Amino acid sequence: MSYTIEFIKSMFPDSLTAAIVIILTVLVFWMYKELRNNFLESSKSNQQRIDKALEAYSDLEFEIYKYSNERSDLFTVTEKMSKASSLMTYDLLKQYIKFKETTDEALKKDLLLKFHKEVENEIYRLKLMQTDSVTFKTDKDILSSIDLYIKTKIAPFGIPLIHTYFNLMILLMLVFGTTLIIGASSVTEQISIFSLIIVVLFYFMTLYLVISEGFLKKRFKHSLKNWSTFIIFIVVPPLVVFLTEYWFRGIIISVLILIYAYYAGRKCMREQLI
Repeated sequence: MSYTIEFIKSMFPDSLTAAIVIILTVLVFWMYKELRNNFLESSKSNQQRIDKALEAYSDLEFEIYKYSNERSDLFTVTEKMSKASSLMTYDLLKQYIKFKETTDEALKKDLLLKFHKEVENEIYRLKLMQTDSVTFKTDKDILSSIDLYIKTKIAPFGIPLIHTYFNLMILLMLVFGTTLIIGASSVTEQISIFSLIIVVLFYFMTLYLVISEGFLKKRFKHSLKNWSTFIIFIVVPPLVVFLTEYWFRGIIISVLILIYAYYAGRKCMREQLI
């Protein structure tokens, strides 16, 4: 870090400029370090939950298998379901509650059969989310090997870098916007700049959430409609800001952001994986 600071001082003879650049550099390094530590802890916690869920689901699946072969009873199966319920997805939890509250024996068996299939699917899905080299099969699957490499080698550095970039852009935008507001010639202009800054921040926060939840966490549903709306969301608001001077452009952008945020949340995102 000391070498970096000395290099910045040599690049910017002006002491004020050098001080600003040094502060930003230190801030970026600190932010990246904290975000990376948080990412690593979160990834470790998620993998532990995946392992725990796999263990609970496998135990439950085997208990249902034992019941289907008359080696167990419904009470024991229900008890296993209850123990695994904290790790169940929302849809699976609803099926469990419906099964538990059903009194008709024939219907109960049908519900259990359907539930068994869903549990098996969850086991397969969670197994694909494990990223350790022990459980990963490399035979002839180059794409899977690349995906594992990205998850284990690139993501721990790249994803915190993306978060750092967005945070830095928001911070610089706030500083730049504050400078513009202070230098505005009238109260009306100050209000206009302030409202535009809020809208732009809202835009970047929405974009950040879509990228974080949709692409980094792989929840984005890839379809022509979803990609088209995402591209429109990326392109149109900046064009409205830079190519128009309407006093109500902030309102237009706000409406566009709200519409896309609602659409993305309802139509573009898969269920949270874990």
